Amino acid sequence: MSAGALVLPEFALLLIGLLLRRFAWRSPGFWVDLERLVYFVLFPVLLFRTTLSADLAAAGSGGALLAGLGATGAGALLGALVRWLPGIDRRTAASGWQTAFRFNTFIALALVDDLGVAALALMGVLLGVSVPLVNVLAVTALARSAPGGAGSGRGREVLRAVVRNPLIIATVTGLVGNLLGLALPTPVDATLARLAAAAVPLGLLAVGAALRLGGLPRGQRLMAGYLAAVKLLAVPAVALGLCALLGVDGVQRFVVLAFAAVPPATASYVLAARMDGNGPFVAAQVSAATTAALLTLPLWLALTA
Repeated sequence: MSAGALVLPEFALLLIGLLLRRFAWRSPGFWVDLERLVYFVLFPVLLFRTTLSADLAAAGSGGALLAGLGATGAGALLGALVRWLPGIDRRTAASGWQTAFRFNTFIALALVDDLGVAALALMGVLLGVSVPLVNVLAVTALARSAPGGAGSGRGREVLRAVVRNPLIIATVTGLVGNLLGLALPTPVDATLARLAAAAVPLGLLAVGAALRLGGLPRGQRLMAGYLAAVKLLAVPAVALGLCALLGVDGVQRFVVLAFAAVPPATASYVLAARMDGNGPFVAAQVSAATTAALLTLPLWLALTA
């Protein structure tokens, strides 16, 4: 299957979610509740069940983890340059910076959902390691840019939420159970399998519903274009280079590149809004980058063939 054909169903579901929000279920509360269901129940079940039953010897790869983390770090370093762009205030720079290295978990998991347990387990480990890192970076920048600085206490509040992140808890619990040799009773496993099967399609519908098609103010377009180029071009390029350097190939290279090449997380807007950042800019930036990823993502994944 070509890379374009691989990502087309994912982006089709994003479009369906956008259309449903616009013409059918217009209540914001419905989509908020759906995203909460996916984030707190369905995706944790998917990650827990996958990591619990995975062959960790086949799924795990120190090289793959280093490549994924290195690419994320490169995005953070390159994205930090926005603070020196002309006409960009500190609050907007801190809000937008996170879109250079944060990743859309829903799309990343969807891309490897059909590649087998080993691929899904490796993606789960990558997410479990990276989610705390990117949240701490984003929270720190936003806390420092806000009135009162990092000592306001809001950073500590969100950091506590990072520790309680359901995706991290599910991944760690599944890995521990795997190492202990635990197995679920057949009826329980069958129930969780049905919940896990709903995670990817409902998650993508929720992402599509969160997209906003409004334009960016003219003064912020340079920043938006730069951040999108970092996330969609520079980060996957670094990931591909590190994979070559570290000898990561086959399915593991596909997983790392999928992890690196997905657009920024829609949760970036939630964090910016919660910490008094420039939420409207982040919402527009994430939507624009997600739309652009329709072109860039298949090109990157084609390099793993």
